[in-house]
Amino acid sequence: MIHFKPVIDENTPSEAVFEAVENDAVGGKCHLILKDNKAIVDEISFDKDKPYLVEGLLKSAYNYAALKNYYMGYCECPDIAVFLRHMNFNFDNGVYFNDIPSILQGNCCKCKDNI
Repeated sequence: MIHFKPVIDENTPSEAVFEAVENDAVGGKCHLILKDNKAIVDEISFDKDKPYLVEGLLKSAYNYAALKNYYMGYCECPDIAVFLRHMNFNFDNGVYFNDIPSILQGNCCKCKDNI
């Protein structure tokens, strides 16, 4: 079973790291920054043989942001563009974005053959 666990440092409450833990091993991480009414994922890493972790990491981060009353989500990780396009992200001026409810509805798994 996979768990997506937030790691919050009380010294930087506007930032959080989300870990994808599967069989007691961390298979991926994502860094979220909450600032200026924006929820920004600026880093993501995952085991290349486990691309299915990307969607869970992103949705965990943006769900956390929504619970903190953030409405807009942004992603500054161009290396996962194929996932972002299938998760309802828009792209403009080099930035992926959308409202968080739309991001949480998106499903990159419907395009398994394209990833």
